[in-house]
Amino acid sequence: MAEAIQALYARAKAEVGQEDLTHIRNVTAYGQAIDARRRELLREGGPRAIRRATALEMMYRLMQFSELGHNIVHGSYDHLPDNGEYHSDRYDWDFNVDTGHWKTMHHAGHHPNTNIVGKDHDLGYSVFRGSAGQDWYGHHLGQVAFISALAAMAPIAAPFFLANIARKVEDRRFFSSYTLRAPARIARRDARRRFVDEPFRSGWKPLSTLVANYLGGVTGYMSVLFLVLIEHHAGELELFTDPGPDETADQYYERQIRATRNFLPSPQMDAALTRILEEEVPFENRPDLRIFYGGLDTHVEHHLFPDLPPSMQRKVAPEVRAIAAEYGLPYHETPLLETVPLIAKTLTGLSVPFGEREFGRPTDLLRNPASLLRRLRYGLSYRALPESPYLNKPRFYNVPVKVVSATPVADGQALSVRLGRPRGWEDVHWDAGAYVSVRVAVDGEELVRQYSLVRDSADSHADAEGDLELCVKRVEGGRVSNRLGDELRAGAYVTLVGTPQSSGDFAIPTPETPSLHIAGGVGITPIISLLRRIGRDACNAGTRANATLLYFNRDDRSIIFESELRELARESGVQLHVFTDAPSARGDLSTGRLGPELLQRVVPDAAERETYVCAPAALIDLTRGWLRDLGQPAERFHAESFTAPELDRPADDGSRYTVRFRRTGTAVEIDGATTLLEAAGRAGIAVPTGCERGLCKACVTGKLSGTTRGEGDGPLQERITVCTSTASSDIELDL
Repeated sequence: MAEAIQALYARAKAEVGQEDLTHIRNVTAYGQAIDARRRELLREGGPRAIRRATALEMMYRLMQFSELGHNIVHGSYDHLPDNGEYHSDRYDWDFNVDTGHWKTMHHAGHHPNTNIVGKDHDLGYSVFRGSAGQDWYGHHLGQVAFISALAAMAPIAAPFFLANIARKVEDRRFFSSYTLRAPARIARRDARRRFVDEPFRSGWKPLSTLVANYLGGVTGYMSVLFLVLIEHHAGELELFTDPGPDETADQYYERQIRATRNFLPSPQMDAALTRILEEEVPFENRPDLRIFYGGLDTHVEHHLFPDLPPSMQRKVAPEVRAIAAEYGLPYHETPLLETVPLIAKTLTGLSVPFGEREFGRPTDLLRNPASLLRRLRYGLSYRALPESPYLNKPRFYNVPVKVVSATPVADGQALSVRLGRPRGWEDVHWDAGAYVSVRVAVDGEELVRQYSLVRDSADSHADAEGDLELCVKRVEGGRVSNRLGDELRAGAYVTLVGTPQSSGDFAIPTPETPSLHIAGGVGITPIISLLRRIGRDACNAGTRANATLLYFNRDDRSIIFESELRELARESGVQLHVFTDAPSARGDLSTGRLGPELLQRVVPDAAERETYVCAPAALIDLTRGWLRDLGQPAERFHAESFTAPELDRPADDGSRYTVRFRRTGTAVEIDGATTLLEAAGRAGIAVPTGCERGLCKACVTGKLSGTTRGEGDGPLQERITVCTSTASSDIELDL
């Protein structure tokens, strides 16, 4: 599907030319004629003139937003020669918005994140609740009254309204010069024109001009708000959870199609507007009436091809409809007048905390008063519920997960944690040795750490609850592990960056395959998962496991899962050897440290065994060398360690590369030893990150062009971990 959409875009973009530029110049001239006639009617006065002036003001504002500014600022004509004032950086938009705020809110915030709850602040326009999947907060109780108040001062409120969305995208404070200075200037200029300059230039009719300008401004800006509101809210349109960095091009386009609606204009309304225009505004080359809806009645096409002009969007709409049908996707179209009761019903009904599962069936929530009270308590205190009860879709990225139990083990040196399986994860599977990445806020900083799951998904599914289990050991100076050990309790929530991942090197041996497992301290967590799998397979096959475990700890109080390991050894035949650094009074423990002599003595056939090691990186390297010296082939050695190694930087050979950031329009020059994450930091762009070794995938970013080091001999990658990527050519990133 993505290939079909991109091919259609490439062909349509190539067809945009002088004809489209001539069209938009003609639309501008038509708008100027409409505005000139509006001012003439104000000077004439009288009830009919006031009504006509109000209608012309509404149509002028619709045109300025739709066919003109909204699309021009998207860069619809930037690539054409002689585009003059129609370049996105030069266009003087006669609409009460700050263009910089608009680009932040719309280009950086809305289009990439269309209908993603928590990321698309156009959902409800940062204030309203327009979809049942949005979180509910206290002020939504009065949103109908708030919309009425907004309507009463729409032209003045518009720039502040938009600035509030832009500051949310950039995570800024509302009371700041960024948020308030430009809107105050725009509102002051508009108020002076509407209520001072034009009324006192209208001769002896200032009052009628005041009335016409007020009504025209309110109807114009509220018409725009209504039309943009219906594009992504209510009815059959879908909301989404954050797809994370692994969303494919197909998934991106599918989300845009499922989340967006076109509207079908009303013939009766169009006929009335056409009559007014023909009677009041003489114009030689009058454009089609659809210029008042441009990019809004073809909003599906606009979201697939945001920099195509509306004239081209209208041309390719039948082909977009055909692509949607071919891939079984809805192509949402709703008659304009049918959306009026739909939006009114939605805004009214969503003023109370019903989610997608209860909207239209309020008794479902009323039967569970505890859940209703919890929603009210959190919403009135402006806290988001971690379990996200409103959106009826599973989350697979940045997922809040409830702690079912947190039990100290190893004399309090570690914490055994059971996490409730998130809703919708019934079909999520992972192998033994897999890990999850946990995101934790520490001292205002977002940190990500990896923890092995001690059961594979089959073992986890065997429990009725299907919980995920991990073990967190205290680490000297550890910022995350120690914080979790101190604070994690049953009923709390932790955030998983994504679904369980496998390291790629822990392929599962069969029970009869001779295997050696070496764990140091908390390194037992992925190893016990492997051993549980081997033991389970051996029992199912009616055989004994040919596996040996060497487990090293500082002392007998540091041992994790000891009782279960011993039970596993008895039942499945795993050979268990537990060693401590310090002598133990217990007779079943040995004192010793891992080395070539111990390996030869305890596991004489170590070189012939598939070997799995989880320990600090230095010990892994030593063990690999000892086994190599004993004759073990390199392909039999498998290791896992979450200790971040030093980045293998290439030498600076004097090459310089430009890294461009598409969304922000910035660029920096770097050498070949600088990571793309560091380049983004120099440009002032915050990229989510965690492990900084490519494990957690928090920093995965779309690469639009260029080549990174390591890609030269293989296929080019569209998405890369910027924390480990360095440039070998100029690069453009989707940031």
